[in-house]
Amino acid sequence: MNRRLMLIVLVLGSLVGLFVFGTESENPAASTFSVLGPPGMPFAPTQVGINSSWFCAGVPATSQRGGDVIVTNPTAVPLRGRITVFSTSRKVVMQDISVGARDSGSFALEKLATGDYLSAFVELDGGLGIVEQRVRHPNGRSLSPCSNAPSSNWYLADGITLSAGYDLVVTNPFPDYTNITVSVLTADGVRTPAKLQNQTIAGQSVLKIDLEQFGLRDEQLLAVEVNSTPERVVVSRAQNYYGGLGRNGYAMTLGAPSTDHRWFFADGEKAGNTSESLTLLNPSELPASVTVQVFTATEGGDEFVAVQLYDVAEGSVLKVDIDAIAGLPTGRHALVVDSPEVGIVAEQVITRGSGGGAVTVVSLGARVSSKRWWVSTALQDVNEAAMVVMNQTGESGTFSLFTLGPGGLQPVPGFQKVALPAASDFVGGFADVDLTGTGLIGQPILVETTVDSVVLRRPNRGTGLKGRTSVLAVPEI
Repeated sequence: MNRRLMLIVLVLGSLVGLFVFGTESENPAASTFSVLGPPGMPFAPTQVGINSSWFCAGVPATSQRGGDVIVTNPTAVPLRGRITVFSTSRKVVMQDISVGARDSGSFALEKLATGDYLSAFVELDGGLGIVEQRVRHPNGRSLSPCSNAPSSNWYLADGITLSAGYDLVVTNPFPDYTNITVSVLTADGVRTPAKLQNQTIAGQSVLKIDLEQFGLRDEQLLAVEVNSTPERVVVSRAQNYYGGLGRNGYAMTLGAPSTDHRWFFADGEKAGNTSESLTLLNPSELPASVTVQVFTATEGGDEFVAVQLYDVAEGSVLKVDIDAIAGLPTGRHALVVDSPEVGIVAEQVITRGSGGGAVTVVSLGARVSSKRWWVSTALQDVNEAAMVVMNQTGESGTFSLFTLGPGGLQPVPGFQKVALPAASDFVGGFADVDLTGTGLIGQPILVETTVDSVVLRRPNRGTGLKGRTSVLAVPEI
């Protein structure tokens, strides 16, 4: 198993300066960050530090739009910290926060600041805690873990502007200005809009980039790379789909702050009203030889395993039609993407349903191994596939569920040592988690496995909206 040295961000100095918490500050104080390794996917720290830092993707804050930062405290003592809100209006707001022991707190950003987009930097004293953000949008809610660090390089493999809005949202959390360079890969090659080369972003502010305003209209596939200097940034993609390529819904997605050699996807499906593809981005100067493994869950040795090979040229993006894989049976499956020699970025695109009832989810794969995963933002309802647990190994294992409450972690009856199959000697199996009738609503959930795993949750899109999204849980590292 390819393991990466994950980073833990510690704030070595506290924010200093004069602030009236909960109000605007014209002269925000500087924060000092220490990065111990290359950034990867969001994770929950397990070692007590001075502070832990979380950098959120951003939320729209115009009419009927907003978003929350959700902080979960798994410890037995109250958790204190600060939220600093940056905006496209360049005004900065800081607020002290406190979350009770073994509890969660939700903080609406549009009640703290104004602007087309707002993004949050969250510091937690003591280091232990989990931070996510949730966008509230008329076309659907969008949940995502916040990043543990900013980065100088960000990648977004998938994207369209055909009957879809695409805002690139870039946050500079540091006091000093920084410059970004944006490169876009389309079917016609690389585009480097002149106004997006060495574009300056003011310190502690958010920049919104509407890609259609830079000649990128009616594109059926575009990948984005953002590089920044001298400061690191946070980059996300806001897509509002309204029919292009059959897609529908809203998604605010944190980009990938680095490439990787292996990506895991737990939520695949072949069905009459479902379309699925992978988008593979190779931003390097070397060609990549990529293997895609697709496998079904096992029952009595009846698993299906397909192995497909693809060449992804240097500096290019490739769309892989999963539905077209020969012999892939109807039903649920999982995927593993391997690129042994060259780091790539892989995103899954899956649309369930058709027309106005369709729901599109675009998501990065998991790229770490863990045996403990947090569903820290509580589910609002449950169904027969509220979560998916994926076995990353060739060995059979089990998984168990625990809820977090005032008395600590409590085992969920009926979900202790549940079988987690292995599909073959070289790829893992998976299990849908049917939570119907369990009442597991409004409580953070911990998933423990006996083998390396990936856990994904499938929250609803919001009141009155059909369908569900797919969001990775947060691994303990």
